[in-house]
Amino acid sequence: MWRTILHCPTSCSAFLAHQLRTPECELLRTTNMERVMEKPFVLVVDDNRITTKLLRRYLESNGFEAAEAYDGVECLEKVAQRQPDAVVLDVMMPRMDGYETVRRLRENPATAKIPVVIVTALNDVANQLKAIESGADDFLSKPIEEKLLIAKVRLLTTLNMQRRKAEELERQLADATHTAS
Repeated sequence: MWRTILHCPTSCSAFLAHQLRTPECELLRTTNMERVMEKPFVLVVDDNRITTKLLRRYLESNGFEAAEAYDGVECLEKVAQRQPDAVVLDVMMPRMDGYETVRRLRENPATAKIPVVIVTALNDVANQLKAIESGADDFLSKPIEEKLLIAKVRLLTTLNMQRRKAEELERQLADATHTAS
């Protein structure tokens, strides 16, 4: 990322190279490097503790960091404490079902873009459509096939991280442009 900006063939490259040597940019660069080194963080939400532990084990054995929640209310609380790179969410849970949980995540600007995979035994077309209409990004039927879960979560977390990087680059460019004016 930084190499591309520093080797920009336009006349702005000297200015950007100078600006990127500031302490603020060094802190940002360090923070970005730490973020790149982190494992993607996935929150697994299911009221069945055996299922939750199994999905967590699948994720952790495939390079993800994972945490557990046992209903929609707890999911929203945990997301407020630490935003995950993706949420794997059951539908049928006490206190708040998965559909309502997704809707609430989508209503909040701070959590609206978190990828959500709905996981449920309700595998008919009507429930798949309901999951997508509630705002879920993908749908998996139980019993969960580990390779399919990992492929879908990996794709969604990669896209989410790329989106975040693009937004960060846009902010940096806007800041650099504003500073140059």
